[in-house]
Amino acid sequence: MKELGFDEKFALQVENIYKSRDYRPIWVNDSTLSKRGMKLFSIIKNPNTVGLPKERLVKNKKEKYKKELIIRELQLTAQFSQIINDLNVGIMDTAIQKMRPKMPATDETVLSRLNEFDNVKSYASWFASMGSSNKYYQRLAKALFYRTYGKTISEKSFTIPSIKDDTIKSKALSREALIEKQYISKDASDEEFEEGLKKFQLDHALKDDAVLGKYTVELLGESEQHQIDRTILSLERWRWRSPFPEKYIWINIPEYLLRFFINDTLYTKHRVVVGKPENTTPQLTSSIRSIVALPFWTQPQSIASKEFLPAQKANSNYATKNHYKVYRGGVEVDPHSINWRKYKQTNFPFRITQDPGNDNALGLVKFEFNNKFGVYVHDTPSKGFFNRDVRAYSHGCVRCEMPDSLARYVLRRDERQKFLPDSLDSVVARREHMVIPLRKPITIQIDYITVSVSQEGKLIYHADVYKRDEEYLKWMK
Repeated sequence: MKELGFDEKFALQVENIYKSRDYRPIWVNDSTLSKRGMKLFSIIKNPNTVGLPKERLVKNKKEKYKKELIIRELQLTAQFSQIINDLNVGIMDTAIQKMRPKMPATDETVLSRLNEFDNVKSYASWFASMGSSNKYYQRLAKALFYRTYGKTISEKSFTIPSIKDDTIKSKALSREALIEKQYISKDASDEEFEEGLKKFQLDHALKDDAVLGKYTVELLGESEQHQIDRTILSLERWRWRSPFPEKYIWINIPEYLLRFFINDTLYTKHRVVVGKPENTTPQLTSSIRSIVALPFWTQPQSIASKEFLPAQKANSNYATKNHYKVYRGGVEVDPHSINWRKYKQTNFPFRITQDPGNDNALGLVKFEFNNKFGVYVHDTPSKGFFNRDVRAYSHGCVRCEMPDSLARYVLRRDERQKFLPDSLDSVVARREHMVIPLRKPITIQIDYITVSVSQEGKLIYHADVYKRDEEYLKWMK
């Protein structure tokens, strides 16, 4: 096999496997691929089907041997072994920012899986079982299998201009894209175009307003292959995750959703607002240790100098109106006594805090957890953003819809918690600042996974609002 261009590790393993079988073939009979061989070949002729990039699998590099049956036999065994290993350990090494070397699985694992092959009832589930046990990974892997198995995947993409820059071209190319993606027919009327566009938007978790906005145009322009590649990347991101504990909060940035689980059962789900592309919300794992009712807010220096200062210059009553306090050197100073014109972003010496209340930027409830980014989950007085489809408007923190409801769920399920969940309403009503420590901290995981699966098992491609997919996709190509 080494003469055919296979790595020595694969050559040695293939030899060992056939030796253990008295050199009986696995995938071929006397003249062609066997039923088992035809099944495997039909699945992995497009490696995307099992969740791997197109050119990932090891191959015979000698063109003159390409059609020889024995070479196909050996290659299928090597590829089968690689698939088992890739789905288990992953394909990307984030530490060195490269694809992992192609490696075989252990001999024992390959032989065990071979013994299962002929009795598999669902190959989608079987290949999914080789990866992460996380239920979201499993659903995603199975949805990708059904989406790609036996299908031709289009690589045609579209560069669609903004509707503001070129209305005619934007609409014309959007029509072409909808035809390519089979949302409308070639002779679709304007009304059918709008209906097709609305259906496309719904399928991509966007508002179905038939408006060619920024993210609608971006997603329309993506090729089918690019979306499949994003799905493979999303599977890989799940492989990077450690198993979740018994109780946890999971936030997925591209979905703009927070979920609270206990024993893998979803207890409550909340819409969230995350950071703007210029103030991104970080991916992290931490533990929520306390819930704060009526929190104070100390503005980060970057926000104070970039936003508070210009607003105060424009309106001398801005600080008073919004219940801000100004401190210099630990001493509170009257904002009306300061000549704000003297200061700019580079020499801003003040610390700005905001008292608890309805106008406080953190709202009425905050969830605190240690992290080097200085972010947390909190309420907000700006409720209107929760009604938008793309909810990336914060400075990096996660704003949560109905955080008081989430707080009650958490407190009710906090072992030996003395603070009664319903007492939270009383504390808020009294406008009382209170820190409520959790008896047992809850894991919080913030992820960036741009492809999810609907309840019906259909892939949903979310807008890559932070453009975090592109660097990884370059490795894959």
